[in-house]
Amino acid sequence: MTRTVRKGGRGSQRHPNVAYSREFLQRLARILVHSGHSPRKLVQEFAQVCKPLKEPKQPWDPARLTFVADLPHVMAHWHADPQYLDAQGTPIALPLRGQGPSLAELIARVLPRAPAAEVVNALLALRAIRRQGTRYRPTNRYLAFNHQRASALAHGLTALLGMLRTVEHNVSKPASQRLLERAAINPNFPVDALPLFHQRLKRLAADFLWSVDGDMHRKERRSRSSRTTRVGVGVFAFEDPLFTGTHRDRPSADRRRTGLTRSRAGNRP
Repeated sequence: MTRTVRKGGRGSQRHPNVAYSREFLQRLARILVHSGHSPRKLVQEFAQVCKPLKEPKQPWDPARLTFVADLPHVMAHWHADPQYLDAQGTPIALPLRGQGPSLAELIARVLPRAPAAEVVNALLALRAIRRQGTRYRPTNRYLAFNHQRASALAHGLTALLGMLRTVEHNVSKPASQRLLERAAINPNFPVDALPLFHQRLKRLAADFLWSVDGDMHRKERRSRSSRTTRVGVGVFAFEDPLFTGTHRDRPSADRRRTGLTRSRAGNRP
């Protein structure tokens, strides 16, 4: 895995020519083979999976993955660095450029290789910032990638690749050298409790991740080391089988009629 580290700066960045698809497949194949799957059979199965798929209209841009993954770091600095906060600890509105704190200066500090105009346009498209006259103000401390399909996909791929790296690392290392990999799984969770459960989980995850992000930001700001690496912490939920947002999530006509009958029966004098 190729990385370039900036001497005297902060953050590391993957070389844009690295084939992300190859790394995805390599890590997934190693994990499956390590768990007992035949590599020859995996080749056949993958060929069968890809055969009915159509060629994409636009080629994949590997640099987009890193660019999108680093956008939240701009918002984190804006909400945590005293230079960009008012007396109440609220992020101040920033001009794009000029004397004193500016959005271009903030972007250059966090993402020195990214063009400021491109970052601003991306944050506007994601509704992470809004314009007030000649200044910009953050709308939230979190980025909602669901506003843009391409950005949501890039963000998801970043998290997926991180999970694959951790799983592959952990299956080949002793316990003392493994990274965090924990999951809470309930095989008999009631489907009707899913909506409220996911809402609560998102609130808990938001608080947890903001706390973790703040801790990483403080260590980044205080460190004087020129050796850096990308560290990520993710929280996700899964359903098996999947109900949320699928046809299973909608009650059938029979279930609706049954519920209506029960409701009427319960209301009889």
